[in-house]
Amino acid sequence: MSRSEERIENTGNGERGTPEIREMELGDLEPVYLLGERLFTADRWPSLYRTWDEYELAALFVSDGELCFVAEADERVIGFAIGTLNDKRGSAWTYAHLLWLGVDPEYRGSGVAKRLLDQFTETCIEEGARMMMVDTASENTGALKFFQGHGFGKALQHVYLSKNLTGLPEYRRKRRRSARNV
Repeated sequence: MSRSEERIENTGNGERGTPEIREMELGDLEPVYLLGERLFTADRWPSLYRTWDEYELAALFVSDGELCFVAEADERVIGFAIGTLNDKRGSAWTYAHLLWLGVDPEYRGSGVAKRLLDQFTETCIEEGARMMMVDTASENTGALKFFQGHGFGKALQHVYLSKNLTGLPEYRRKRRRSARNV
């Protein structure tokens, strides 16, 4: 057993109902995806610049599996933390980026998000990261408060612009052609 596996194994006390934090496994992809579908909805976050989809989740699991964690209670996934490491060319710095942190609403406020963040942080340090980044929508005050309360600061303004393509003539033409071919 590696140091990482040993550390992860000991994060929960194993009692029924007590969330265990562990490295994500292949069998966790579906429940993680389904939980993310409930949490990151277009109606709630219409300008979310990164799309929650099964392809990104699978790609992150394959490329950075050691930075993908789940919280499990009563044999079901109740939370996850998914991220990546980036080496900046020409720099000695390795950056960790926590891309997704989600907790089932039933477990919010129970410390699961903190435990996932702590595990992610510890693993990033072990992997040589010197800086960790997170991002969230400016109107997501709960996430901002959570991350600021756990040492994240120096908020930088980054503007993402969006354009609704459904109003363009080319879009409408394509939709009409598709409807005729059905």
